[in-house]
Amino acid sequence: MTASSEPRSGTEPQTVDVAYIAGSGRSGSTVLALLLGRLPGFVPVGGLTNLWERGLQKNYICGCGSHFRECPFWASVGEEAFGGWENLDADEVLRLQHAVTRYRNIPRMIAPRARSALSENLSEYSSYVTSIYRAITRVSGRSIVIDNSHESPLAVFLRKAPDMRAHVVHLVRDSRGVAFSGSKKMLRPEATRSPTYMERYSAAQASMGWLLANLPYHAMWTFSLPHIRMHYESLVASPATEIARIAEFLGSKASPAELSIFAADSIDIADNHMMSGNPYRLGREQVQLRLDDEWRTKMNPTDRMVVTLLTSPLALAYGYLGGRRSRQATSGSKVQNV
Repeated sequence: MTASSEPRSGTEPQTVDVAYIAGSGRSGSTVLALLLGRLPGFVPVGGLTNLWERGLQKNYICGCGSHFRECPFWASVGEEAFGGWENLDADEVLRLQHAVTRYRNIPRMIAPRARSALSENLSEYSSYVTSIYRAITRVSGRSIVIDNSHESPLAVFLRKAPDMRAHVVHLVRDSRGVAFSGSKKMLRPEATRSPTYMERYSAAQASMGWLLANLPYHAMWTFSLPHIRMHYESLVASPATEIARIAEFLGSKASPAELSIFAADSIDIADNHMMSGNPYRLGREQVQLRLDDEWRTKMNPTDRMVVTLLTSPLALAYGYLGGRRSRQATSGSKVQNV
């Protein structure tokens, strides 16, 4: 790590609190992050795992509407963290990220003896990431960074990184809804190359992706990761209740006045600087809360059957099969802090 990668502030290192939204893509994490951003002390920044490539290398559009390199917020973060983005080698950071945040490295990050094989890369990458998170809190003036990067290796990494205090919000959605969303042709308007579309998945691919994204979070007790489970459907049905649960889980109890804004169907949101995520975040002034269950009437019957069969064990556990949705949504959402 070069000297320019050191944090710029002369103050003592501070512990950074991170609310890490985990689970599969297309599960509503962008909406959840935007809603949490309405609470004092929370700052949504998108999936920071994509910052190095989509921000620094490809100059994608920020949630505020400016390209990454022209966004005042991210310019200030780069200055605070590294003395300017020009002092950072994005290729090197990406190399470190790929070397560290792999599924096969999760046991190495957990076990001290096995961690030695990763020690140099882990230490370097931790320095870069911690500098970014710390700079975000200083520039925003908020204490809890909301990162919806999803992947479990990064969640474990954040828990083990020095000066980081990560809490996982495991957001789950019906696998058929996720698969149907993943099959759509959706333009990625924040990309600078035109036209660029979000990746599409077959029913089988979406099913395997959904399982891989969610299964690791059932072993959080092994990773010593504080975590809470939330259903997308419950969030949309009762946002004030679910947001209050998350705030309490993170040690930031929301007042009735702060929660009252979530009572409306259309919720005003603050300007955001989410660097990556669903294009829904771009130029957004309001969040329209409605259940997206289009898959129930428009999903190809064969695709629906494939997804149902492949994901049935976990979908059943989450209450999406067998007519137990309401009961399972309540019991499966209890805070688990181990």
